[in-house]
Amino acid sequence: MYKIDTQRQERILVLNIEGYCEAEAGEEIAEAIDKTFAAEKPAGVIFDFKECKVINSVCVSRLIETIELIAYDHETDTVICGLDQTKATLFKMVGMLDMAELKDNVAEGIQYLSE
Repeated sequence: MYKIDTQRQERILVLNIEGYCEAEAGEEIAEAIDKTFAAEKPAGVIFDFKECKVINSVCVSRLIETIELIAYDHETDTVICGLDQTKATLFKMVGMLDMAELKDNVAEGIQYLSE
C-alpha cells in the first residue's frame, strides 16, 4: 500500500511518497510529473521518501526514467530527500543521484532549488 501526495511550494513541486512503493506507485509518480509539466513547468521537483518504507525494483526503474525526463527533457532540477542509508546507497548505485541532488529534508530541498 502506498500514497503519493503532490503539492506546490514556491513554484516547486513536492511529491511525498509513503508506504510500499511498487510498480503502480512508480506509474502514479510518472503521471503526476507528466500532468504537472503539461500544465506549468515547476521551478524544481522534490521527491520526499521520508515516509516510504520499501521501494521495489520496478518502482526504482520507473523513478530513474522519470528523473531522466525531468533532468534532460524538461531541464529542471530535482531533489531527493528523506532517504535512509540503504535507499541512499541504492539510488547512488543506480545513478539516480547523478541526476538529482540529495538533501536531508524538504526544507533543504526548497532552499537548494530557490538559489
